[in-house]
Amino acid sequence: MKKVFFTLTMFIGLTFCVNAQNNTDKVIVDASHLQYKIDKNIYGQFSEDLGHCIYGGIWVGTNSKIPNIDGIRKDVVEALKKIKVPVLRWPGGCFADGYHWMDGIGPRNKRPHTVNSDWGGVTDNNEFGTAEFLEFCNLIGCEPYFTGNVGSGSVKELSQWIEYVNSDQPDYITDLRKKNGRDKSWGVKFWGLGNESWGCGGNMTPEYYAELVRRYGTFCRNYGKNKIFKIAVGPGGENDHWTDVLMKDAGSYFDGLSLHNYVFQNDKPAADFSEKGWFAIMKGTLQMNDLIEKTSAIMDKYDPDKRVALVVDEWGNWYKVEPGTNPAFLYQQNTMRDAVAAASTLNIFNNHCDRVRMANIAQMVNVLQSMILTKGNKIVLTPTYYVFDLYKVHQNAMWLPTKVESANYIYNNDTLSAVNCSASVDSAQNVHVSLVNIDPDSKENVSVDLMKFKPSDATAMILTADKMNAENTFENPNSVVPKKFSDFKLTGSKLEVNMPPKSVVMLEVKGKLETEIGAGVKLSNPENGINYKYYEGSFDKLPNFSMLHPIRQGLIDNIQIPKKNSDQNFAVEYTGYIKIPADGIYTFYINSDDGSKLYVDDMLLISNDGDHAAQERSGSVMLRTGFHPFKVTFYQAGGGMTLDAKIKGPNMKEQVISPAMLFHENK
Repeated sequence: MKKVFFTLTMFIGLTFCVNAQNNTDKVIVDASHLQYKIDKNIYGQFSEDLGHCIYGGIWVGTNSKIPNIDGIRKDVVEALKKIKVPVLRWPGGCFADGYHWMDGIGPRNKRPHTVNSDWGGVTDNNEFGTAEFLEFCNLIGCEPYFTGNVGSGSVKELSQWIEYVNSDQPDYITDLRKKNGRDKSWGVKFWGLGNESWGCGGNMTPEYYAELVRRYGTFCRNYGKNKIFKIAVGPGGENDHWTDVLMKDAGSYFDGLSLHNYVFQNDKPAADFSEKGWFAIMKGTLQMNDLIEKTSAIMDKYDPDKRVALVVDEWGNWYKVEPGTNPAFLYQQNTMRDAVAAASTLNIFNNHCDRVRMANIAQMVNVLQSMILTKGNKIVLTPTYYVFDLYKVHQNAMWLPTKVESANYIYNNDTLSAVNCSASVDSAQNVHVSLVNIDPDSKENVSVDLMKFKPSDATAMILTADKMNAENTFENPNSVVPKKFSDFKLTGSKLEVNMPPKSVVMLEVKGKLETEIGAGVKLSNPENGINYKYYEGSFDKLPNFSMLHPIRQGLIDNIQIPKKNSDQNFAVEYTGYIKIPADGIYTFYINSDDGSKLYVDDMLLISNDGDHAAQERSGSVMLRTGFHPFKVTFYQAGGGMTLDAKIKGPNMKEQVISPAMLFHENK
C-alpha cells in the first residue's frame, strides 16, 4: 500500500513534504525562471589506470588486431562520441598520487616500467601517457581533466606538467615536448590538486592539505591564453569540517572543490540482488541530494556568489567484483538498477546546477559503474551508458525548476519518493523532461504541467526492463536499450505520462517559451559606445559604486581599461546595452586581474571578485533578440592589470564582445 507525499524541488535543493489528496503523481515544470545553465561537464567521465579501464578498455596498442587509432580502441571511441562525453578525468583516483608524469612521455618503447601499487601490484609499461590521453580526448571530442600528484609528487613536478602541456614559451620543458613530437601546447584547462588527500592521497588533515593547496595552487600557473581551472580535494561523503577548512583557509586558491560519494553494496556482485538490494541502492542514491545541500551550504558561507564549483568527480555504485575476476580490478556488471540510480543522480545534479558544474562517474570502461565493458574485440554498452545517451539533451541547456508531488515507494516500512525528475530548455526552445520511476513493481501515472511554455508537439524515449537485474552481456547485448515511448498524451500545456515500473522516460516537447525573462528593452535612439565611470581608491573587493564619486566619465568603445588611469587603486563601472542578434542561450566570459562582475538584464551573471591574477569566469542566460541592459564592474589593486569580456551564442563562436554589439541611449 502506498502513501502519498509532496516533494518540492524549487530553485536549488529545497525539499519538504505535505499531504496530497490523490494517487496521481504531479510535476510542474516552471519555464518562468531561466537563471542557471546545466553545465555539460555534469555528464563527465572518469578513467583510472585500474584493472582493464585503460589497458584493454581504451588502449590496445598499435600492434593489436583489434581495430584501433594509433593504439586507441576504435569501437570505444565511436561509442563515447555518441553520448557526447564533455570531460574526462585521468590518471586517477588513488593512482594519481603515485603517478609521475615523466614516466609516460617520450618513445613508448623507452618508457620505464613501473608497478601499480594501488591496484593489484601489476606492472605498467606506461604506453598510455600524457600524449595518448590527450589524443583519446581529442578523438572522443571532450576536454581533458588531469589529476596532479600532490601525495608523493613535488610542487615542481606538477608545475612542470602544466608547463609541458600548456606553455609555448621556449625553455627546457617545452623543448622536451617538441622533441617528443608535439610542437604547440594542448591547452588543458582542468587540473586537480591531488585526489582523496584525506585517504589514499596522503591521509592528511584538512588544515595540512589546505596549506598544500595554497602552495601548489600558487605554482600552478597560466601560460598565454591557456587559463587553468584548479580543483581542490573536497570531502569523501559527508565531512563538514574538511569542507569548512578548505573553503575558509584556501578558497581563493582554487576554482572547484571535489566531492566523492559511492553507494556501496559490495557483499554481492552487481546482478545478484533482491528487492532489498534494489531499495538499498535507491536510498543511498537519493541521499546525494542531502549531501550536496549540506556541502553547498558550507561553501555558501565563504562563497555566496558561487564562484567555486562543486565537482563531484567520483560517484556511482560499488559492488563485489564479478566471480573469477581480480578483486583489485573492480570489474562489475551493470543492470537496470544502475540505470535508474544513474538517472536519479543526474536529476539531482541538474537540480543543483547553480553549484554543481562538473561530475565524473566512476568509471568509463570495465571498472565499477562503467559505460562500456570490453572482452577481446567485443564491447557491451551498459544500461548506464544508455542513460547518458538519453540525458545528453540536458548538456548546456537552461535549467527549469520543477515541483514534484509523488507517491511513495515503500519497502519494509521504509519510504522513498517514487518519482524524481529534472527539466531544461535548449536554444531551439525545446523542453526536455527526464522522469524516473524508482519503484520496481508499480507503475506511476504522472501529470506534467508546463508553465510559461506553449507546447506544439511531444515525443519520448524510455529505458526499462522486465527484471530488476536485467543486464547487457556479450551474449545478449541488447536486453536494456532505449525505445520509443508512446504511453503519454499531450493536452494543452499538460502531459499525462504512464510510467512503467523501474523506468527512465525522456520527454521532448517542442513549442515556444512564453516567459519574458531575457526579453530585452526598447531603445528610442541607440548609438554605439558604452558609458563608463572611473574612480580612484584602495579596494580589496568591488566597492559600492553608488557611494563613490567618479573622477571622470564618458563613452568607450569596448569593455577595456580606460587609457588614462593610475597604476593601481582604481575602479571602473561600465553601463549600457548589448544587442543580441538571435534568440537563444548565451554564455558570457569575463577575464580580469583583479576583481570584476558582469550583469545582464540587471541580473548578476558572473562574479570574479577579489584580489587575484588574471582569471576567467563564465555564466549563461537565455536571451531574446534585441537590446539588453549590460553592466561590468572592475577594480585594480596592484600588480598585473587585465580586463576583457567575451560572448558565445547560437551560431556565434566564443569571441570578444565587439564595439558593434555595445550601445548607449542617446537622449
